[in-house]
Amino acid sequence: MRTEAVEKGTGRSWSDWLAFFERIGAERVDHAELARAIEEEGVATGWWAQAVAIHYEQAVGRRVEGQTGDGKFAANASRTVPGDLDTGLERWLALVAGDDAFDGVPFDAEPSVSATEKWRYWRCALVDGSRVQVTVSAKDGGKVVVAVQHERLESMEARDRWKAYWKARLASL
Repeated sequence: MRTEAVEKGTGRSWSDWLAFFERIGAERVDHAELARAIEEEGVATGWWAQAVAIHYEQAVGRRVEGQTGDGKFAANASRTVPGDLDTGLERWLALVAGDDAFDGVPFDAEPSVSATEKWRYWRCALVDGSRVQVTVSAKDGGKVVVAVQHERLESMEARDRWKAYWKARLASL
């Protein structure tokens, strides 16, 4: 995430955020405490508090882009398609029908599907210890976003490999 996005999303300049981090001693605070402190500040909550904390951690060299708090990496890709939530999920299911592996890495278990009023989910663990989650969410204009998040990857190289793989797979959605 870029600094400009953090500023726009929170309504606070990055220099103000840096002053806040200095005031709370952020260099000695772990991620969870940092996100809590941001929420308590009352400027950013939920997703934005996490985003600000991650941006700070990247800025000071605690983690690199795509790295999660546990030191692993995640690859993300998405595609917007016409339809409603169920149609988006159906398109994903058709895309992966018959698959028992992704890019040569077998599934560790049968994929699961779940739904809420606002989301559709497809999840699958792979034998290498990574996990794939697909989220279908509504967008204006009769469209949905089909987003893949591939978590628990071991390296930046793996993240880059899987990101390219998922972008290519979603291109035919």
